[in-house]
Amino acid sequence: MANDTSDRGGPASRLATVAVSECLLGRAVRWDGDDNGDVWPREAVARLFHCVGLCPEVGIGMGVPRPPIQLAGDPDAPRAVSVDDPATDHTDRLAGYARRVATTLDGVAGYVFADRSPSCGLAGVKVYDAAGRYRRVGRGVYAAAVLADRPGLPAVDAETLNCRDVLIEFAFAVVAYAGGCRGGTDMADLRATIEQRVASVARSP
Repeated sequence: MANDTSDRGGPASRLATVAVSECLLGRAVRWDGDDNGDVWPREAVARLFHCVGLCPEVGIGMGVPRPPIQLAGDPDAPRAVSVDDPATDHTDRLAGYARRVATTLDGVAGYVFADRSPSCGLAGVKVYDAAGRYRRVGRGVYAAAVLADRPGLPAVDAETLNCRDVLIEFAFAVVAYAGGCRGGTDMADLRATIEQRVASVARSP
């Protein structure tokens, strides 16, 4: 699959494996050659989960840096096109890459996506009409295709994890998806354990 995080904090102590938009892990793979590592609680999440980084735009060979893309057209089925040249359409390649990635996610119990990205955003992504107006009603092409192939996979936009309650709910969903409730584990006990882990991570330097 893609690039793993380091084993800092001890892999055995982590709750499960999650896929993460690679720019969120501090890797310079954004279209402008930057990263998004500081917009979410990256260090806390890396202590809770084993993180595997994936960048679909790099995955389809767009390179770094690269011309930016945006969603355009029908809000219910937008296309991912070049900002500078709307005739350059990356939709089918992003969706195809997502389908290939989905076949590698058997050991992955959740996905953290980059907010507002035309490839990875889960919600509120700008979709432009022919007049250049936009509405924040879209979902990234890659994210939509991954989740279509992996229904039920816990998924979240990264910045929402800055809310402790959202982080707890996501962690609970991930561990449950990974089989954390097998063997008679009580759901209330599982939630309490996760709340303790999140609190412990929050206190860590």
